[in-house]
Amino acid sequence: MGNHKALTSAVAAIASIATLGALAAPAFAVDAANGTYSPNGKSVAELAKHGAAQRIAAIGNKSAKNVVLFIGDGMGDSEITIARDYLKGANGHFDGLDAVGQPGALDDVQAGTGQYTTFSLGDGSKDSAVDKDGAGKLVANPNPGKLTPVTDSSASGSAWATGTKTYNNAVDVDIYGNPQLNLFELAKAAGKATGNVSTAEIQDATPAVCTPNDAWLGNRGASLKDMTKKALDLLNANPNGQKNGFLLQVEGASIDKQDHNANACGQIGETDDFDQAIAYAIKNVDLTNTLVIVTADHAHTSQVLNAQPAYALSTVLKSADGNNMVVSYGTAQEASTDAEGGYNGGDMEHTGTQLRIAASGPGAQRVIGLTDQTDNFYTIAGALGLATSPDEQNALSKDGTVKVARTQAGKYVANVDGFNGDALLSYELKDKDGAVVSKSDSSTPLSGVRVKPAQTTSIALDKMSEGAEYTLTVTGRQSGKVATVAIQAPAAGSADKKPGADKNGVIASGKVPDDSAVSGPLGAAGTAVMAIAIAAVMLVAIVMLIKAARNARNN
Repeated sequence: MGNHKALTSAVAAIASIATLGALAAPAFAVDAANGTYSPNGKSVAELAKHGAAQRIAAIGNKSAKNVVLFIGDGMGDSEITIARDYLKGANGHFDGLDAVGQPGALDDVQAGTGQYTTFSLGDGSKDSAVDKDGAGKLVANPNPGKLTPVTDSSASGSAWATGTKTYNNAVDVDIYGNPQLNLFELAKAAGKATGNVSTAEIQDATPAVCTPNDAWLGNRGASLKDMTKKALDLLNANPNGQKNGFLLQVEGASIDKQDHNANACGQIGETDDFDQAIAYAIKNVDLTNTLVIVTADHAHTSQVLNAQPAYALSTVLKSADGNNMVVSYGTAQEASTDAEGGYNGGDMEHTGTQLRIAASGPGAQRVIGLTDQTDNFYTIAGALGLATSPDEQNALSKDGTVKVARTQAGKYVANVDGFNGDALLSYELKDKDGAVVSKSDSSTPLSGVRVKPAQTTSIALDKMSEGAEYTLTVTGRQSGKVATVAIQAPAAGSADKKPGADKNGVIASGKVPDDSAVSGPLGAAGTAVMAIAIAAVMLVAIVMLIKAARNARNN
């Protein structure tokens, strides 16, 4: 530990010299609001806007029916090189990783390769406008956002999924807490099928919604190739996928996990698993109408060295071409010591280097040169014809409607459809005197009812009374779209039906549809017919009784 302290002191001295040098450095643009330096002239406030960090907005796109996005979590250039050297040799070739983006490798399909930047806009919620204290009280940073060189998986995933930069640990919100529509929501709104496959747990930063099933895996562990094959089979069989195409994300999540643990062999195995999934995909999709993109979310710690450094955790391996290969890890924090006070327990940290991105298929020409993670959103959305600008996304809610029904249990539910340009809804229920009976929480940008894109979003209206009149107003938190319905709750035991909504989703008058009134085998119409039939039978019976009485008198 004495040597470590000496090294720490030396690093501190170097940092002091660097600070003195910085004082004499050229002045960069300064954000007047929070004093943040930006060498390219963009302040944090500017970079926080939707799409502001993209670098190649002027480059066009060719359309694709489908997109498959492969994300190697923590897979920087070093991780690819280490796996290739060990498995294939220094001059070797991966069947998937090295084929995508390589001109001529996949016949004459379009190919593109570049690098992208990965910085985030904050090192956690403390750098946002929606931070909370231990009691849950809002303690917003008055100057949210900070240029942060090293991203985490949440912020990086949000960048490529929404086109908006955010702070570490945030998912699909900007630094002000405003929800951002992601590629999957936009793809569903466009009628496309979607799939999300990962080797991570479902609560990870890139969660998996397509989990393995022992029935189709033959009761063995699922490889990423297995899951990719199953996902493609399902998407190609899906009616929406057949008609409108699909968006599939495949994540090799455990490259990152093995890197954190300084496990060179595990890291190599996970990279190989990822490569096999890519190789399967490019052989089994139509690259004339499918864009395949391979990239990562952030870089990691491992490096290939000639010899073991004094202050690092290293593993010596024999590569495929017979050479010794030193894989070294050295980004554990000073406090991350093991029981003996050393650093043999792993706990390595991400690095902030730019990342490789490669693409093959229609739209691959946009993957070129130096870009930003947010450019990936525009590459994919542009290829699939999805809404990218705020105005285009807001327009997705123009046909939003709301209808209210009563369930068999006597509960009232508002069913909201068509608000596909919104991440959240707010609602307000008023009685006939204008008093608010119930409403959603709108205290923060994250408050409200989460929208289910291209599906019905249901809102429970628990405070409605039978026989009373109400007005329900539903508002899209992002689009500003408003839909209103006038409600006449039926009295107890009533089976009255409510007229349908007009084209704007506004029901002018009438009663709430009572689903319980039509729940029997006959329904409301059948009950009416039965009543008429019974009345007719009774009338015939009365006539027959009268005739019988007359005949009795005559006799």
